[in-house]
Amino acid sequence: MKKIKDPELFSMMRIFLEEYLPIIKKKSSHTIQSYRDSLRLFTDCMKMSHGIEMSRLCRSDFNKANIVDFLVWLQKERGNKESTINQRLTAMRGFCRYLAGDDPTAYAAYLDVCEIAKLTVSDNLLDDMLTIEDMKVLLALPDTSSLLGIRDRFYIALTYDSACRCQEILGARLGDIRKDRKAGSIRVTGKGGKTRLVPLTTEAIALFDQYSELFHPSGNPASFLFFIKRKGVAYPMSPDNAARIMKKYEGIAKKDNPGFPHLYPHLLRHARAFHLYKAGMPLSLVSEWLGHADLETSQIYAHADTEMKQDAIDKLVKSKTMVFKDEPFMYRGDEEALRRLAGL
Repeated sequence: MKKIKDPELFSMMRIFLEEYLPIIKKKSSHTIQSYRDSLRLFTDCMKMSHGIEMSRLCRSDFNKANIVDFLVWLQKERGNKESTINQRLTAMRGFCRYLAGDDPTAYAAYLDVCEIAKLTVSDNLLDDMLTIEDMKVLLALPDTSSLLGIRDRFYIALTYDSACRCQEILGARLGDIRKDRKAGSIRVTGKGGKTRLVPLTTEAIALFDQYSELFHPSGNPASFLFFIKRKGVAYPMSPDNAARIMKKYEGIAKKDNPGFPHLYPHLLRHARAFHLYKAGMPLSLVSEWLGHADLETSQIYAHADTEMKQDAIDKLVKSKTMVFKDEPFMYRGDEEALRRLAGL
């Protein structure tokens, strides 16, 4: 066994994740998992990019230069989006603040980390949006003659159909899915420990029946819905496993269509929300479906699609509610004018 260079670092990591965040800071289990994933990814980056094994890491390695390298690595090597990279930066800042404690030198290093600016998140959600046809293509890609293909198709279908966050899906138990005569629902534990019921389509329930028969023959409602086995022991599927599933089918899709969007689990959530909104679901209901605490968070779907505004204009022009029926609509095709009209 290799000698650990800085044993106190790993002791502090454990206390940070198991005591400081849940007890002192009252962070949710999802937030703690995000911090844990960030620290694990940082150690991966240090090994892959700097050749520093985990056992050789020390507190001084959590510095501005290494964290900047880490953020670049997330973007270039893992293809992470700006919002994900910003979340990782927040986690690293939090841990660096905890590491600093009352040590003036360490606190100075923490202030250096705080100088790292977050990336600007693009507000054009449609740049990489999955269309309805894209989703049909994606769902047809898994090889359902294999067990993993059946699992992958159900994972993709459930994540899209429910519009759940990746961590919400990975934290779901078999008993969280309920069936009735028409379709079904999934009980979701979201941010802040809040639970909500999300309806599922008959198609998703049919895939669930096939999947659960093969992967959950015992029907134990407490077992994790998605899991992996190591030495015969079942563990919940990790975000990395989910990302690998998406990466696999992105590669397959791009063989026939190089312009196919970059796939990541949260994109399925965005796509479902946007498709629901475009189909006519009120934004307030989309917000409730997604588990957003604030309606403002869901406004991005309303801001994103000028096509819907144009369709509404066409219906208005053709209706009998216009004062001047023969007057052409002066703003057609002028997106900036439409945004001003909508108060955007």
